[in-house]
Amino acid sequence: ADAHKHSPSELCSGCVAGDLKFWDARIAGVSNRTLDVQNSAMTALSAHAEAPLLASGSHNQFVKFMLRDGDQLNIVRYHDGVFGQRIGPVASLAFHPTKLVAAAGSTDAVVGIYA
Repeated sequence: ADAHKHSPSELCSGCVAGDLKFWDARIAGVSNRTLDVQNSAMTALSAHAEAPLLASGSHNQFVKFMLRDGDQLNIVRYHDGVFGQRIGPVASLAFHPTKLVAAAGSTDAVVGIYA
């Protein structure tokens, strides 16, 4: 689960079914809202600490960037470059703490950096 700097009592969690749940840390056991953000298995989730951004990753070889309300910004399926190789199954995601930069690690031992 990740918290946002401007609303530290709100936590975001994701599950393998592709759902995001938002929780109020002051109230135990009840989520505020649920968003269905992807149809394939979610294998990674990260929230930016300062910007209202989330990223989710899938074993179906994509990274989805979205706002905290679930609005999709972009889906990354291929690495930039001449050959445009498909990204591998996503195993980990992390945002830079202050910059609008994210890193995605995949099971093919490649790390992609997205700005």
